[in-house]
Amino acid sequence: MSSLIQNISSKVSIERLKQYVNDVEGLRHGWENYETLEEKAEFIERTLSSFNLNLESQKVPFHGRTYKNIVATMEGLDKGSDIILLGAHYDAAWGSPGADDNASGVAVLLEVANILSNQKLNKTLQFVAFTLEEPQPQTLKILIGSSHFAKEAKKQNKKYKAVLILESVGYTDMAEGSQHVPFFVRIPISKKGNFLGIIANRRSKDLLDTFSQTSCKYVPDLITVPYKVPLSGRIIPETRFSDHAPFWDCGYPAIMLTDTAMFRNPYYHTHNDRIETLDFVFIVNVTKAVVSVICELGNQILP
Repeated sequence: MSSLIQNISSKVSIERLKQYVNDVEGLRHGWENYETLEEKAEFIERTLSSFNLNLESQKVPFHGRTYKNIVATMEGLDKGSDIILLGAHYDAAWGSPGADDNASGVAVLLEVANILSNQKLNKTLQFVAFTLEEPQPQTLKILIGSSHFAKEAKKQNKKYKAVLILESVGYTDMAEGSQHVPFFVRIPISKKGNFLGIIANRRSKDLLDTFSQTSCKYVPDLITVPYKVPLSGRIIPETRFSDHAPFWDCGYPAIMLTDTAMFRNPYYHTHNDRIETLDFVFIVNVTKAVVSVICELGNQILP
C-alpha cells in the first residue's frame, strides 16, 4: 500500500462535494431545460478551468440544437501513453432535479479533478462531462453525448487504457430489502442498499478487478460488488443504461460505478431526487476509491 496514495485520497472534502452537488442539482433535461443545462455546463467548465486543466468542448448536434461534451485533459509525463478517462453525465431526467442521477457523479468527477490536478501522473488523464445521457422526446435513443464521443475517439484511433463512468453514486439505504437486482443477475448481493456496484463486460474484466482490489485496499469502509455482465449486457439491458456502454461497443475497457439507481433509489427520475436524500459519507468513500484507482492506473506519482 502506498502512503502517498493514502495521503492524496485523504484530501477529499465532504464540504466541496456537497457544494458541487448543490451547484449542479436542478431541472436540466436536455430538451425541456436547454438554457439551464447550458448554465450547468458553464459551471462545470469554470470549475474544471480553475484547476488549470486543458479544457475543450466537443459539439454534439441534436435536432437543430448544439449541445456539448466538456473535456478537461491533464497531460501525463509519458506523452505517448494510453489515456485514463473519468466521465459522468451532467443532464437530468425530465422533471427531476437529479441530485443522485447524476449531480453526485459530476461532484465526484470535479473533486477527483481538483485533487489530482496537483499531482503528476505518467498516464494522461481526461475528465469528461457528457451531455444528453437521458432519454429525449424526439428519439428512442439514449447516451447521445457519450456515443458521439466514443465513436469520434475510435475514428481518431484514440487509445484509452481505462474508462471509468460515474452513474448515480450517492444513494444508500440500510433497510433490509431495499436493494433489488435485474432479473437475470445471478450473483449473491446484499439485500441492503449499502454498496457500490462495479459493472464490466468481458473486455473490461482486468479493470474491474483493479478497481475492486484497489478500493478494498485503500477504502475498506466502501463495500463494492463487482459484476461482469455476459454479452456486454445484451441480455441484461439495465446494465447498459449509462455512458460506459458506447465505450464497450467501440472496444474500449470501461466500467460503470453506480449505487444501482432504480434498483435502490425510490426517488430515481422523480422530482424528489434531491440533495437531502444523499449519503455524503458514501460519496466521500467513492471519491477516495476513484482517486486511489486512478493513481494506481497512472503507474507512477511523483511527489
